[in-house]
Amino acid sequence: MPAYQKFAEVYDEVMSGVDYEGWANYVEQLLRRHHCQPQKVLDLACGTGNTSLPMAKRGYQVSGVDGSASMLAVAREKVKEAGLDIPFYQQDLRELHLAEKHDLALCLYDSLNYILEGEDLELVFRRVKEAVPEGGLFIFDMNSYYRLSHLNSGASLIEREGLVLFWNNEYIPDPGIWQITLTGFLKRGGLWERFDEVHQERAYLTEEIIQRLRGAGWQLEAAYTAYTVFPVQETTARIYFVARKPEGEGSLNETARR
Repeated sequence: MPAYQKFAEVYDEVMSGVDYEGWANYVEQLLRRHHCQPQKVLDLACGTGNTSLPMAKRGYQVSGVDGSASMLAVAREKVKEAGLDIPFYQQDLRELHLAEKHDLALCLYDSLNYILEGEDLELVFRRVKEAVPEGGLFIFDMNSYYRLSHLNSGASLIEREGLVLFWNNEYIPDPGIWQITLTGFLKRGGLWERFDEVHQERAYLTEEIIQRLRGAGWQLEAAYTAYTVFPVQETTARIYFVARKPEGEGSLNETARR
């Protein structure tokens, strides 16, 4: 089963300890540091809306994009309950195409590590550049090569009411993939329903990420150790990148017509 299908039903419960408001605070810190005051925010790989909702509640006009219909279904229900207006679009980031541009693009929680080929990562960077205006920012985080390559292999178990979740972690050095194999059981009335998913993240060297970013035409403004404004160190686990779309650039279509 593809990633984030059945797992979408229990994703928020499993991730209940994540400080999404803290993430929004950090994003706003970076916006101040990089002199950006966006109105329209594009939340890429938005999942169940946990990063979209805090930004919308702060007054930003947020749109969300994700490849999983199951995750977006949960997001839409949460937005409805909150009385917010957040349009969500199901799209593969490699084929991202939106009718309007957004001042800021976000892609958080190591979502881009799920892009397993360097050429595809650069393609995503190009698509995102088309989604923001000249001078717009792109803020994203990724698990570092150090973190993924040093994770311990092994098994874990979560048991909660109506849920049993077993997963096995392993790092595959060639081609540098961290793989999680999930087996879950959801209680449906008196029966248990099983699901299986495989999640994979690519361990990219920081230098390759920057090379791909610049190859897509972005100007890298900074790379930070997550949740700080300090430079990336050898043992940094998560990296936040801040890139800006250069002034004086047309779109891919405009360039092709010249």
